[in-house]
Amino acid sequence: MKEKIRQRALELGFDDCRFASAAPPQSAPQFSKWLDEKQHGEMSWLERNAPKRVDPQKVLSGAKSVIALAASYAQPGDSHPPISNSQPSTGLLARYARFDDYHEVLGVRLKQFAGFVNQLGGDGTRSLWYVDTGPLLERDFAQRAGIGFVGKHTNLISRKLGNWILLSEIITTLELEPDAPGKNHCGSCTRCISACPTNAIPAPFQLDIS
Repeated sequence: MKEKIRQRALELGFDDCRFASAAPPQSAPQFSKWLDEKQHGEMSWLERNAPKRVDPQKVLSGAKSVIALAASYAQPGDSHPPISNSQPSTGLLARYARFDDYHEVLGVRLKQFAGFVNQLGGDGTRSLWYVDTGPLLERDFAQRAGIGFVGKHTNLISRKLGNWILLSEIITTLELEPDAPGKNHCGSCTRCISACPTNAIPAPFQLDIS
């Protein structure tokens, strides 16, 4: 069943698809502490839905698995194509913002994918999809599923796709065998900390945007 799901993900244009349990995220204590210390800046919605972010059962009752997905947004000429065929605009813009809105592009695919998962699981299977829009600690689940590892800059790094990836996930009541989690490969490197233009990384694996 996992291979059928993974194959469908690739057919829909995702670059990686892996599986994790829907158990509470391991980073929940750090997330709660980060909020308590008001290091989340103006992102007040993170406080409003914090209880759901640390307990997936409050997102989908009976959830057993999370299907973690990655889509590359590397530009033409890089090793992986962008998620859209639109021509990029000129100007100083983040790479992901130079093409069609990824929430809409991936949302269409995720809706189809969630339907496929429900059909494959049979009667009673329920699934919800999110692309940077739902109360899930997606980097935690992506690391747990083996998509990549969370680096010292607190972002996910895929050894297959690099940093230029968009994460999305399907949380489902369908029970699927988890994949091996990602292992950290930062070693002694601190280049991300030194390069941060706003000094928002006060220490490895810490982010302060206040």
